[in-house]
Amino acid sequence: KLAVAQFSENCNVRDLQYDDAFSNRDELEKHLLRCKDCLPSSFNFVVDDIAMTKQKAGVLWHVENSGEPLSFTRGCSFYTLDRNGLIQTGFDIPEKAPPKTGYLNTLKAKFEAEPVRLIPLAMWVAYMYILFVSDGILPGANALALEQRTWEEVRDLSINFFLVSPLLHLPFSPVVHPMLEGVFNLLLSWAAMFSCFLSDERKDKPNLLPFGPMLVGMQFLTSGFLLPYLFTRTPEFESQVYKEDIDGDLQAKVAEWRPLGGFLSAVGTASIAWSFIGRPEFGEFTERYNSFIDLLSIDRVGSSFIVDLAIFAIFQSWFVDDDLQRRGVTDGEQMGLRNVAKYVPFFGLAAYITLRPELPSRTTEME
Repeated sequence: KLAVAQFSENCNVRDLQYDDAFSNRDELEKHLLRCKDCLPSSFNFVVDDIAMTKQKAGVLWHVENSGEPLSFTRGCSFYTLDRNGLIQTGFDIPEKAPPKTGYLNTLKAKFEAEPVRLIPLAMWVAYMYILFVSDGILPGANALALEQRTWEEVRDLSINFFLVSPLLHLPFSPVVHPMLEGVFNLLLSWAAMFSCFLSDERKDKPNLLPFGPMLVGMQFLTSGFLLPYLFTRTPEFESQVYKEDIDGDLQAKVAEWRPLGGFLSAVGTASIAWSFIGRPEFGEFTERYNSFIDLLSIDRVGSSFIVDLAIFAIFQSWFVDDDLQRRGVTDGEQMGLRNVAKYVPFFGLAAYITLRPELPSRTTEME
């Protein structure tokens, strides 16, 4: 914050490591915060020399790690100043370096600080291998085999998204096993429910993988997007966050929309009910259950949905403590709501969305 305050509101800063200039102070602040998150806390920028007049300044600098200079981290910057002494334009020229491993170093630092991140990492590696590459661990051909039946099944399930087509008896609605449809739509409604945690992505708390696009990805590859977000996300440090802090107007509205829990809970409940009573031609419970088990024994897509449900149940809890912290709830407070949200799969999260404290608005507080 102190560094950004040295720049004028309409500053223009160009760093030769990036294609485009940062055309105002907000853009620059977001960039600097992202850089801060990508660099270990042991890194420091050290000023070597400054040449300055009333309207211009030149700076030589380098980067140190725990007090030791790093190779290929020297650079120089040229600035022009406005009448108030704030930086109006900037031009950063870093030393040319070999290919950087910034993301890898950042991930390494995150794993060292929180070894528990290795759990979703290991599970993600196993998930992607089992789903896409392996043969024999899960039933059916692996996803890379491009089996026609697999893609037809994915297409048919997608057409019947949230059961709209079969409930309206639309002529193009394909016939799919009702239990498979139920599992599929329960899973997608659960994935959508994680949007209540969009306050985890803010201008002052950027993540290596932006949460918004990852949520969209979860509608297509569920755990394949959830797990990498969990082991790369930035920890929460703030004890009070405002609605206006959420990155994007649409994200802010979705994240704090209280009916979200009730709506998605209704979709999930309808999906479960559909599994038992939808499509009467599939028979009573015993008959449809047995045919569903037979389907799973040869179906990679359906069996992977069951794995996804288990992963969601395990990792649903990982967001809750940080979300309550953002709302001013300290450890030990609201333990009933906290435990329901963490340990009751799907419906506990739906209840949490409805009952959790609302993020305050700066506009309301000013009034």
